[in-house]
Amino acid sequence: MIKLLNEVHSVASMAKTVADLELDDEHMTIGIDDSIAEAAGRLLTLPGGILIVLDDDSRTKGVIGHRQFLKAVAGNADATNSKCSEWMEMDFLEVQLTDSLKSVLSDIQKRGPQAVVAVDSNGEFSGYFSPTDYQKADSLVRTLKDLKL
Repeated sequence: MIKLLNEVHSVASMAKTVADLELDDEHMTIGIDDSIAEAAGRLLTLPGGILIVLDDDSRTKGVIGHRQFLKAVAGNADATNSKCSEWMEMDFLEVQLTDSLKSVLSDIQKRGPQAVVAVDSNGEFSGYFSPTDYQKADSLVRTLKDLKL
């Protein structure tokens, strides 16, 4: 019984907001004026990852994944002169670090964005809410719901 109570307490104290997740993996950042060639080099080091395109104020302007890079190549982009801003995907959802996981999951399901990024109270990029983070958050929210917490 004590073991069960400890497990319940452990689950209850687990991540409940975006800030509680590990958001610093599965991505890299890149500047809005950086070249597609630079983006390609960074993507090669991130199997399955994504590039978050930031402006000079660390605000998210878009994302580049393998699909955007392939579009650039298919469009005969000059990799050294084409900028990330020309090829980035702009369908992303910004969430606050203080947002509850439950509300974020609901927003993702309603909107279906290409990417989800976390921002701090100043609107500056703080992390990438990856598909793995989504699965962890979904599992946690279900567990908390089952425990009525």
